[in-house]
Amino acid sequence: MKFSYRELEVISSPASPKRRTVFRPIIPIFLVSSPRIVGYEALIDSGADYNVFDAGVASILGIPLTKGNKRQIIGLGGQKVKGYEHAVTLKVGPHKYKTKVLFSKEIPPNSFGVLGTVGFFDHFSVLLSYKRKIIEVKHTTPD
Repeated sequence: MKFSYRELEVISSPASPKRRTVFRPIIPIFLVSSPRIVGYEALIDSGADYNVFDAGVASILGIPLTKGNKRQIIGLGGQKVKGYEHAVTLKVGPHKYKTKVLFSKEIPPNSFGVLGTVGFFDHFSVLLSYKRKIIEVKHTTPD
């Protein structure tokens, strides 16, 4: 599967309102918790250990957030993020598979989900070509 990098306009820093354009490896996915399904955009992040999504997605899927296993992960700069682990079906392109994900209320507003090592990279090989702005994702495990 091939995707294009997502072009985003961001503010350079909190001290400066100047905007600039960045390109990020963001792809469309679906999270499924039968019978509900949610389309979502997620950042491919080889530095992330887990797939992490906003708690609002769990709510839409009918998943009782705090019934999952409580987990704490360490984010960029050592920031601690509390989340709850739940089993869902993840659909990337035509491929569907069951995996565990973390849902957190501590995800910044208007952010993307994160696809990490456990639950994404263990199912796909990924080639990121920033120069060409192309993301190539190849399924490596049976459905």
